Amino acid sequence: MNIALITIGNELLAGFTVNTNAAWIGNHVIQTGGNIYWHQTIGDSKEEIHDSLNQIPKDINSVIITGGLGPTHDDVTAHALYEYANDTPVFDEEYWLYLQDKLAKRNLKLPEINRNQAMKPEKGTIIPNPIGSARGLHFHVDGRDLFILPGVPREMKAMMESTVLPWIADQSAGGLTVRTIRTTGIMESGLAEKIGNIVDALADEIKIAFLPQFTGVDIRVSSADKDAVNQTVNEINLHAEKYIYGHDHDQLEEIVGQLLNANNLSLSTAESCTGGLVGHRLTNVSGSSDYYLGGIISYSNSVKENNLGVAIETLNKHGAVSYETAIEMAENVRSKLDSDLGLAITGIAGPSGGTDEKPVGLTYVALADGKDTIVKEFRFLIDRILNKNASCQAALNMLRLYLHNE
Repeated sequence: MNIALITIGNELLAGFTVNTNAAWIGNHVIQTGGNIYWHQTIGDSKEEIHDSLNQIPKDINSVIITGGLGPTHDDVTAHALYEYANDTPVFDEEYWLYLQDKLAKRNLKLPEINRNQAMKPEKGTIIPNPIGSARGLHFHVDGRDLFILPGVPREMKAMMESTVLPWIADQSAGGLTVRTIRTTGIMESGLAEKIGNIVDALADEIKIAFLPQFTGVDIRVSSADKDAVNQTVNEINLHAEKYIYGHDHDQLEEIVGQLLNANNLSLSTAESCTGGLVGHRLTNVSGSSDYYLGGIISYSNSVKENNLGVAIETLNKHGAVSYETAIEMAENVRSKLDSDLGLAITGIAGPSGGTDEKPVGLTYVALADGKDTIVKEFRFLIDRILNKNASCQAALNMLRLYLHNE
């Protein structure tokens, strides 16, 4: 099924908001038998919406539209689509009362401006919104199905998964099987070399794509032949096992948590340059209190010394960013928080603060278990945010490898 995608929002055109909806929709649609064949991003204008709809190629079966269903003056999508579909909005008193009651339970009053979100079409149908107030719309115009959804990613995803994707799957002859292998700790070129023989031997109908990010490389395997996809994934798993932490939607922090639980181990963290990012990622996982005890963000030397217990002699002789300081951070946080493992990070995030001897991006990660302390040195780049994310990823991966006895 060929699908057109129209993403609406002045903030998307101006670059104030990154259009993550388009990537998510494209990735999920293809797995249900659809294909984003045509895509436009336009502003919040009824004229632009009508112009975009009129430009859609003839061989498009259905259209997904996101954005502009809110209650403010620039949310014109619903008005434009009612007009385009020659439909009439009707006030839904029952839904309006439902919204008022929902807000009242939170001690909030629903403004009158939200009344436009309680409209429904006479001829078209409503797409329920399980987590928000802006319901979607479904029109059938000139042989095409039009699905109109909010631009808020969380709401859009919930509505796609509950309504639109099942509809596409039902209308399609069959979709691709798409598997994603998630790796970290190896560059794209090194990974390509490691599985080069597998890629070279693949049949034409099996596609492999390398999707690099600064924190790792995803390998996407796709084909209409499900068995062939699974066989290819298994072969890649054997050749790159050390670097693979999960598949599809797995997150590294989830995998680490599962391993800590399986080994009945607790963890504490001491973070300097990452400012608590490791703790943040670990506690994004439900149930992390079973294994993560807490952490100390020792950003300054005084906190490293007075709160974490790093010796002043170590700081003076070797510096805050050093092999020796990382060791004391990991061992001391483990002791102070009485955890089985202590994980520590200290580095120069940049863009300033580096020297010829200790350049920006220099990072030490240490892991202490009460018997031994492992320390690794990393050399990242000059971008502060990238360095924080890379340091966090490296620390979690170091913990993963330890838990796998690698």
